[in-house]
Amino acid sequence: MIKVVFLPSGKRIECEAGKSILEIAQNAGEGIRSLCGGKGACGKCKVIVRKGDFRINPEPHEKFLSENERKEGTVLACQAFLFSDAEIFIPVESRLEKQQILADFIVSAGELSPNVRKEFYRDSFFPEVVSRKGYTLSCNPEVEEGDFTLVLRGNEVIAVEEGDTRGECFGLAIDVGTTTLVAALVDLNTGKVVNIASDYNGQIVYGEEVLSRVEFVFSRKDGLNILQRAVVDSVNALIDRLLEGYSSPERIYDVVAAGNTLMTHFFLKRDIDYLFRSSRVRVEKKGFVDEAKKMGLNVNDNALVFALPPVGRYVGGDIVGDVLAAGIADSPYLSLMVDLGTNGEIVLGSEGWAISTSVASGPAFEGYEIKHGSRAVEGAIDHVEINGHGVKYTVIGGKKPRSICGSGLIDLLAELFRNGIVDFQGNLDREHERVRKGESDYEFVVAYASETETGKDIVLTQTDIDTLIKSKAAVCAGIAVLIKKAGISPADVERFYIAGGFGYYIDFENAVTIGLFPELPNAEVKQIGNGSLAGAYLVLTSQKKRNLAETMAKLMTYFDLSTDADFMDEYNAALSLPGKPELFPTIYDRYV
Repeated sequence: MIKVVFLPSGKRIECEAGKSILEIAQNAGEGIRSLCGGKGACGKCKVIVRKGDFRINPEPHEKFLSENERKEGTVLACQAFLFSDAEIFIPVESRLEKQQILADFIVSAGELSPNVRKEFYRDSFFPEVVSRKGYTLSCNPEVEEGDFTLVLRGNEVIAVEEGDTRGECFGLAIDVGTTTLVAALVDLNTGKVVNIASDYNGQIVYGEEVLSRVEFVFSRKDGLNILQRAVVDSVNALIDRLLEGYSSPERIYDVVAAGNTLMTHFFLKRDIDYLFRSSRVRVEKKGFVDEAKKMGLNVNDNALVFALPPVGRYVGGDIVGDVLAAGIADSPYLSLMVDLGTNGEIVLGSEGWAISTSVASGPAFEGYEIKHGSRAVEGAIDHVEINGHGVKYTVIGGKKPRSICGSGLIDLLAELFRNGIVDFQGNLDREHERVRKGESDYEFVVAYASETETGKDIVLTQTDIDTLIKSKAAVCAGIAVLIKKAGISPADVERFYIAGGFGYYIDFENAVTIGLFPELPNAEVKQIGNGSLAGAYLVLTSQKKRNLAETMAKLMTYFDLSTDADFMDEYNAALSLPGKPELFPTIYDRYV
């Protein structure tokens, strides 16, 4: 056994020798960035071994660490193994810092018909009321007669409470994201959102992207249990915050969750093996229902959890929530919706029909494979403007910068293109005063060391630019293919909805300038915020919307683009700035 101290937190743990620093940190609950989940593929888990004996896997270290970093004792936490008592310093750029979490969501007014309601009876005899009303009983009543309140789910009595408790009838809507969780406490009597709370998903210490967690489940017999416990503990912590000053957990009688297909399975502790048995996976397009108590949620013992139905392996209940929130399912307008996250999910449809797909786009925009990239955490540059020879930027949290998040990367690439510092093929102008030869690549200096919190230059490399262009090309190609399959043109799209946290903060004009989205000349653009949470809220407060969610999931056709010839053609055409000329006539007139 060895003792390990993590700095600057001072957290200590005793563990077996021979484990990786990342695994030790996970067991201690110490947050270290790990996009790839410990495979040595992202280079984000850099730590400094101040004391202690260790061994490393050399290949990833040579790829991701400079010679100076290696001399200073910097290692990749997932590829360094401790064999003695040790002291590990986690530098600021490797810490899991507070993230900018989108809790805002937009819904239009609708009917209020929640799945759970309350009825009050004064000076009555409980068995007589149940018999007269034709109710069924699924709880042990503590009140036989007098003044009492029935809690009903349809005709089923799920709780009997002494006195008049009608004023406290709450439900919980949850966005179960891969990185973050957002929960809304809702008054089921009025539909009012009483409180909202958000935090990291506790699973993040086992890998920042969802496929890392899939590997975690497959590599450990108790992997699924660990992930389910981590997310439920995180939700319970949010419940404590939500209820403070309002009520108690037993007054939450209904829970609705929305998440991607894998996150929904992890949350409900459902087997995921069938999702990976073949390339053609059939997912039952029905909402998942489970008992909250069995899951370990700190709510009423008889509450049920309803998870929005998935469409397929890569289009989950969160996208069904987006569709509900945007109103595409019952709108006469031809609508396009894009949700940008780890993957880019795309839906095209109108009243009574929808087609959908998913493209692998998000990792670059979330900092994966970008030298100084990160999620939208404190210290990340989130907006950029280039004026003449200077670079202006804003930083999340108002501190000195330490990284660049997705919205900042889109702004930066658009500004480089507009100012001629990057050409239409994505090549840097090597004569520009801020462009220089780096350790292995040409790079543009966004912020000099004297401006940053890390004391190191923040740069965008030529490789970073190439990676961003590939990512934006995937999204644009996915949109172009759906438009082609529907037999329409971009000019026919009447509504364009951008959903999700990343989409909420990006500059739409800059996104079009780099070719992330095609020009849609007749579309009204709407950023709907956290559509996943909005969809969960709608299902929580309306039985009609609950039924519509399942109907939409069944109606939605999913196109797998991995073997689609049209997609490869569109993708190859999008590997430039902005992309295919006919999709960007205005941008070509201005800049190309």
